[in-house]
Amino acid sequence: MSLKELGELLKEAYQTLAHAKEEGEHFSKEAETTLAEAVQTLETSLMAGEQRLKSTTQIGEQRLKSKTRLGEQRLKSKTHVAEQRLKRMTKVGEKRIESKIQDVTQRIECNVKDGIVRMQKEAINTASEEYERGVSGC
Repeated sequence: MSLKELGELLKEAYQTLAHAKEEGEHFSKEAETTLAEAVQTLETSLMAGEQRLKSTTQIGEQRLKSKTRLGEQRLKSKTHVAEQRLKRMTKVGEKRIESKIQDVTQRIECNVKDGIVRMQKEAINTASEEYERGVSGC
């Protein structure tokens, strides 16, 4: 191989190396740009996901608070209704007891009066019999 051929071969190798270097730099820049875009897309997606999660959490908290308030109101309402019903039932029970006491008291009074009347009649009958015995035995 001649010196001229060797020079041309070296020139070709240098040009190929320079071209490969340019292509490598171009590929590196494209890869860097692609990676930067991918990182940006990931960051955007991550922020959007965080926002959705935060929003969903806030909505869930609001629903929970609302349902808790609603449950408390229902419980208060049912408690109030139960208290009123218990008061009514207690009054009805007290009135029934008072009515039964009055009935029993009246029966006792009637029985006592009947007993007194019978005893008075018996006393009158006994006195009348004793009088008749005393009158007829004279």
